[in-house]
Amino acid sequence: MAKLNRPKLATHYSGPRAGPRDCVSLEGRCRVGEGEATRIAVLDLDSGGCRAKGITAAVTKVDPLQLWLGEIGPIAGRLRWAKRGSVGIAFDEPLDEMTLARIVETAAPAPVAEVIPLRRRLPTAG
Repeated sequence: MAKLNRPKLATHYSGPRAGPRDCVSLEGRCRVGEGEATRIAVLDLDSGGCRAKGITAAVTKVDPLQLWLGEIGPIAGRLRWAKRGSVGIAFDEPLDEMTLARIVETAAPAPVAEVIPLRRRLPTAG
């Protein structure tokens, strides 16, 4: 049986990063092309882009994205990578420092899943 050759989306970026990213947990929205805006969680952020989770629409590197980070937006961007449910988004124009600070200060935290760890009972001898 022949193996299917599918084009791969980049799963890692080996080039230089423009600068350090701030670890954040912000609620945002993302619209792919002309589709509906959906809720996302923004996890890392810098002036040139962000890492997000929750994009449910099919997206490729050529599709235009519009992001709202908190109440700031729309911010135009493009997909850079996708891996394990996260995506990297590069902004078309870098955010200025005042806008970046305002996003971090005013955006609502992303909802955190409430998971209760379960203990597995081990069989007892005897």
